[in-house]
Amino acid sequence: MQLLKSFTLAALLPLTNARPHDPYTFLSTRQNKIPTTTIAGVIVPNTPLVIAAKAYARAHSDDMTYNHVMRSWLYGSIIISKNTTLNSLIDPETHAIAAILHDLGWDNTGALISSDKRFEVDGAIAARDFVDAAVKNGTTKGWDEGRKQLVWDAIALHTDPTIFQYKEPVVKATGTGIFSDFQGPNSDLSHTLTWDEYYRVKEAFPRLDLGPSVGEIICGFARTKPATTYDNWMMQYGIRYVKNYTEEAKGHLGIDMVEGSLPN
Repeated sequence: MQLLKSFTLAALLPLTNARPHDPYTFLSTRQNKIPTTTIAGVIVPNTPLVIAAKAYARAHSDDMTYNHVMRSWLYGSIIISKNTTLNSLIDPETHAIAAILHDLGWDNTGALISSDKRFEVDGAIAARDFVDAAVKNGTTKGWDEGRKQLVWDAIALHTDPTIFQYKEPVVKATGTGIFSDFQGPNSDLSHTLTWDEYYRVKEAFPRLDLGPSVGEIICGFARTKPATTYDNWMMQYGIRYVKNYTEEAKGHLGIDMVEGSLPN
């Protein structure tokens, strides 16, 4: 975490002027009070915190991961913009921070990766620490515990649609945007993203072998901290591709705990 402490947010905070209006825009009251910019045809918040978050994600991501989080942010923003209810309920800056920082648990410097936590939890902790540091040094304000918890939940739960779809709107929208990046409209749980929108964002941020690259990352976790991959979606990578993984998993699964319950 030393890298986080030494990270100079102040150096990353030049404000940019909002660009002209675009068909994709937020309708929330807060959006009218903050600077915006247009990326791949999508109007998004351009606050000092968002600018710093993009730089922080860039510093802790390889090219594939950075492009993935940016596409996920933009797809989520498009989905939100098409839903009047979500527009009125979701703070675009909160969504931006959650989406942009959602894969800090893949940190290519290693500084943010724990030895004993799922990467989703590592990412959630790192994002919260980032916001806390930004509040402390005056980069941003208005981040109460509830707002920070939304970011934590959105990141920690982003790989589990059976849970995030029933959480707060920003948590759900964050996960939905991330899922949309894998198969475009085919994996958009909101069924609103179009192929034209998908390709426009992809052109701005190329995929760079997303699927195989993510597989390599998850197999790495199955080798280096396998306990974090048991009983969740990552386990199949270990079973299929990691030597001796299945044998090591025995006795550590949820079914083992239930079947080993104490007697009456």
